[in-house]
Amino acid sequence: MFKVIIYLSIVATLFLATNGFLWHSGAKCQIAAFKGGKDFSGDKIMANKSFVPYLKSIAAVAKGCKVRVHVVDSYKQLKTPTEYVLSSQMPLALGCGIHFDLQDPKGSTVCNKLCMTTRSWKTLPEAACFIDNVQKKGLTFVEPNLLHGGCASKLSTSDLEALKVATQKLCAPKIKG
Repeated sequence: MFKVIIYLSIVATLFLATNGFLWHSGAKCQIAAFKGGKDFSGDKIMANKSFVPYLKSIAAVAKGCKVRVHVVDSYKQLKTPTEYVLSSQMPLALGCGIHFDLQDPKGSTVCNKLCMTTRSWKTLPEAACFIDNVQKKGLTFVEPNLLHGGCASKLSTSDLEALKVATQKLCAPKIKG
């Protein structure tokens, strides 16, 4: 009988441990700095870990099209997790998008926000090469200058808001006190 009780205790402990009840670490912030290398310039890129493969694709396309992606904006911590965010800016609030301009390898502007707004990028070989090819890699280009991995297009508005609040709370700086 004693052996049965010991056996059941061990099985119960293993069950609880593997299901996270004993060593529950909780959710962690998925936003981290991305070091893009020479294919990126501008602001430091903060991105959700799920967006990193897209950033690597962006870098590969930029290299092939002989441009640099000048990052104007990426994930930013909001003042409060519930702060209103336009639906067009939701990829940035979730860490799965960037605002960008295009530069040549020496740092001169090839196509900026104005160029993209007027759709002049279609007449510039390097810009057309870049935008067409990143879209072939599964990224979404939203005029004037947003690239994202589609994270904001698959969920309902209420689900997006909940995800934004959760992301912003998890990634908020810890306050000492």
